[in-house]
Amino acid sequence: MEIELLCEGKFRLYSVLNNQRQNELLDFFEGLGANLHKNRDGMLQLLERTAAHGPSRNTDISHQIDGEIWEFIKGRLRVFWFYDKGQIIICTHGIIKRSNKISNADKQKAQQIREAYIKAKAAGRLTKTL
Repeated sequence: MEIELLCEGKFRLYSVLNNQRQNELLDFFEGLGANLHKNRDGMLQLLERTAAHGPSRNTDISHQIDGEIWEFIKGRLRVFWFYDKGQIIICTHGIIKRSNKISNADKQKAQQIREAYIKAKAAGRLTKTL
């Protein structure tokens, strides 16, 4: 598994690359329509603040959603993530929230990425890129 550094400070935030070595989170941000650019810019600022100071305790912008999976919130945008040791946060993917509930498919995707990350790390197959 390969992860890419997004931002660094007190915490290091990484995003997961897919099998084609594409950063799905950054691709998600780039593919957002003009009506969501303000939310995208706010989410990027939230990620930078999180790297600098750690995750916010404000549940309106970050909270646990399922087991070890958390989400960052900015407007209709959500970024799923989980903790690792050493003040590391791994961002799995982003979505545009369209209803009051987060889909089980998105929760499962984040959980599957977390499990793959843990296995890759334990097997020494985790690669970090800058």
